[in-house]
Amino acid sequence: MHKNYEIFDTELGKIAITHSKRARRIIFRGENGAITMVVPFYFEGTTEYLRSLVEQNRGALKRLLSKATARHTDSQLYDGRQIEIVEGTLLLRADNSVGRSRVRTRREDKHITFSFHPDDITSSSFQAGLSRYIMRTLTTQYGTRLRQMTHDLASQWGLKIKAVRVGRGQRVLGHCSRTGIITISAFVLLLPQHLREYIILHELAHLTHFDHSAAFHALCNKYCQGNEATWRGELRKFVFPISL
Repeated sequence: MHKNYEIFDTELGKIAITHSKRARRIIFRGENGAITMVVPFYFEGTTEYLRSLVEQNRGALKRLLSKATARHTDSQLYDGRQIEIVEGTLLLRADNSVGRSRVRTRREDKHITFSFHPDDITSSSFQAGLSRYIMRTLTTQYGTRLRQMTHDLASQWGLKIKAVRVGRGQRVLGHCSRTGIITISAFVLLLPQHLREYIILHELAHLTHFDHSAAFHALCNKYCQGNEATWRGELRKFVFPISL
């Protein structure tokens, strides 16, 4: 049973079953307003067994679905929406002069306007494509700024990094390799300034401690001026205005 498929629950709706080579146990995730069950690639259990897990965890899954639905609603794109970014604002604007299935981009000072045909924004596939396009644009426009921010914070604490890369992952906002390469997701550009710094400082702390031990958190907290726990809590509650 290695193919991805769905099971349906009258209360929770469709639950996507995804096999992952990286998974070591069965976990539930709330994504795009729905629940996903991630199972190890080697899993050979039955559909009935998976349904029994849903039943056993129904209360927690209802809460997970509620949060996933709220996040999905908050990340919907619509005419007139404004999204604050690292050094300005993104503006979404419906415009009849824009061709169907097309996006027109214009940058003025610190504002970037994405214009689209009014009939397109109601399409979920167009929304997904527009979200990907916006994140590519942010990477292009502000990738250098994100790299410089990382280098500046590293220099502030006397740290040496081999290189800084900009990714576009939403689940993993930062990564530090054992060779000293720091990767920061473009999604960080959508965070408030102090949470942007928190993500970067978290990865810089991994240059010294490649784990999440007490020593790591103590160092990260030092870099965060004593705010690590507070900022980590804020990040967990933050709802990104764009979702992939």
